Amino acid sequence: MKNKYMMGALLIGIISLFASCSDDNDSNPTLIQPTEFKLNTPEYANGLIELEKSKELNLTWSQPKYTADNAPLQVTYEIQVSPKNSFNVSTDEAAADESGEKVADYDILSPTTSYCNVNIAAEDINKSLLRVLKFKEDEVPETQSVSVRVNAYIVEDTKRLNPIVSNTITLNVKPYYVDLKDATPVMWYLVGNMFGGKWAGKKIIGEDNLPMFLKPKYRYDKKTGTGEIEYTNFFLTGEYDSKAECADAGFKILPPSYDWSYSMNAILNNPISAKKGTIEYRDNKDDGGHIVAGAAGYYTITLNTADNTATMEQYTGTVTDYGTIQISGSFNGWTDTPMLPYNTEGVENHAWYYVMKVPAGDPVHFKFKIADGNAWGKSWGYGSIAGAVNMYGKCGTGGDADLGLTEGKYCISFNDITGSFSIVKL
Repeated sequence: MKNKYMMGALLIGIISLFASCSDDNDSNPTLIQPTEFKLNTPEYANGLIELEKSKELNLTWSQPKYTADNAPLQVTYEIQVSPKNSFNVSTDEAAADESGEKVADYDILSPTTSYCNVNIAAEDINKSLLRVLKFKEDEVPETQSVSVRVNAYIVEDTKRLNPIVSNTITLNVKPYYVDLKDATPVMWYLVGNMFGGKWAGKKIIGEDNLPMFLKPKYRYDKKTGTGEIEYTNFFLTGEYDSKAECADAGFKILPPSYDWSYSMNAILNNPISAKKGTIEYRDNKDDGGHIVAGAAGYYTITLNTADNTATMEQYTGTVTDYGTIQISGSFNGWTDTPMLPYNTEGVENHAWYYVMKVPAGDPVHFKFKIADGNAWGKSWGYGSIAGAVNMYGKCGTGGDADLGLTEGKYCISFNDITGSFSIVKL
């Protein structure tokens, strides 16, 4: 199978000091299927590696020959680790198998790289062993053989073209026990005039920025916490000023680092008239200006924290304006406490938040409801177990159970359009 690639899209120069690459040429190269590439055996492979006392393990390899003259292409490499010397079922594949019949025999380290060398954290090797072997604290072996290989491929949209795996090298390690937990989903934060003029000055959630929503029933990456987050509400529009910023309805989306250089902005190189409704990852480049809706209305923003892409699309479902939403529970004697709006005051709003501090002791129970005093004509709960702790989901109406939270401080968000709730621990 042959694929045509434009040199401008794929040539990136010398990939690394460890890559063996030829000079660029002016023709369009034909992508070919490599037959082999070599993962080098490091010197430390001859000894026992105590993972708990080690920091990083360096690996290097040659570049697969993806063109006839071995032009330097944008190749993606992932590191695969197996304590069983077999690579049939990954831990991700086993986790996604609802039948439970698939048993993992290898793990894939995160993240991938486009270079021909990588420094792997020793603790990541150890976690891979735990994910595959699932040994308990009193079952940790004194030594463990680990097989390592590199999987290379070319990315085109969501496709992996012309994959090829390297040779396998063997390491002897001394593992240790840790309590494996899924990574907390990665959150990004809304700031700007659209959100009451919040601009992350003090970086306090609920005061200077507002979290987006985790998606109900979405499977976030267990290792990295990356995946899709979203936000649905009513948005104003506005006109850009000379600095391509919108004075009344502009906003941006900040990453967990709160670093403006890596925020979501409007698309930089579009003309001002075409900027509306566009979102682009700044990636330490020039500021693209504030994001603003193309026209006033309901929109859903979807942000993928794995590849830092985002879209803003019109929401076309049915919308009811409740005016305000209350939170009611054991913490306030089951009375109505108004939640605060995401949108700036005076603008129709459907996303609400409440900062709650839960003391030690029994879990707090609560639900969301419309403002009707002691009546419960319209309320939202979740699941069937009263007081169960869930950090995100889609609420049902009527007979669903109370939500629960244990000791800690939280920013609780609720969307009355979608019924979604999302809770961030502060």
